[in-house]
Formats: sequence, C-alpha cells, structure tokens
Amino acid sequence: MVTLDSSIAFFVYVTAVSSAAAGVTEAFKSIIPFLSTDYEPKEDCWEDQNHAARLMNYKRFFNLLISVLAAGAIFGMLGLDPALILTGAQTAYVDDPWQVGTWLWGIVAVFGSPFFASVLKILEGFKQSVNYNQPPNRPRQKVSGPRE
Repeated sequence: MVTLDSSIAFFVYVTAVSSAAAGVTEAFKSIIPFLSTDYEPKEDCWEDQNHAARLMNYKRFFNLLISVLAAGAIFGMLGLDPALILTGAQTAYVDDPWQVGTWLWGIVAVFGSPFFASVLKILEGFKQSVNYNQPPNRPRQKVSGPRE
C-alpha cells in the first residue's frame, strides 16, 4: 500500500540515483572533450549550421545515454526496486536486479528527475504541515487604514 512515507522514500531514492548518474555523466564530460564542447558554425551558411547542430545533437544523445546507463547500473548495483519501495513492501531487494525493469527505472530516473524533485519538495512540505498540525500557507499582507 502506498503511504506518504513510502512515497517520500521512493522519490528520495530515485532523485538520489538521478543525481549520482548526473555526476557520472559530468565525470565522462571531463574525460571526453566531445561531450562538453559547444559547437558553433564557422560561417553563416546552411552547411556549417547543419553540421554544428548535428554535432550538438550527437553530444546531447551521448550525454543522455551515459546518464541512463549510469542510472540503470546504479539501480542494478544497489539491487533495490523503486516500485517495491513505493508500495511499501516488506523488502525492496530483488534477487536478479539486472533485468529490463532495472534499465527502465534508469530511464525514468534520468528523464523524470526534475519532476520527482518538485514532487518530493511538495510531499515533504505536506508531511511537515501534517506532523505539526499547521494550517496551509496562505499569502499574507500587512495593510494600514487611512489615518486622520
């Protein structure tokens, strides 16, 4: 059963793996100059612009590929299934973590990390307000009336 605590644990786990995969990608960028170079056309002609755009697209593709592979490898090394964490299962460890599902979670972690980080902030704020029995935040403005 999905609870608030299991949802927060799921989002923390996926966001942490995504951040680790981004770190691996940055390490590859420091080793392979092609991955960190910005390509601009030499002259203002279609051929140069197309070639620069093609190189930028290759660079983006390889950066995403490295991130997805790193996230999948991290999920596989840890051996924890994010879906089991989300559902609050007794144990989230899987016997064979190197299946297709592990690599799919790598794709989800890389492409969904900004969304997951935003939802995590919202859930943590909601949990804090529920735990401390606080009313929802409403905009407040101090005003003063006319004075005579």
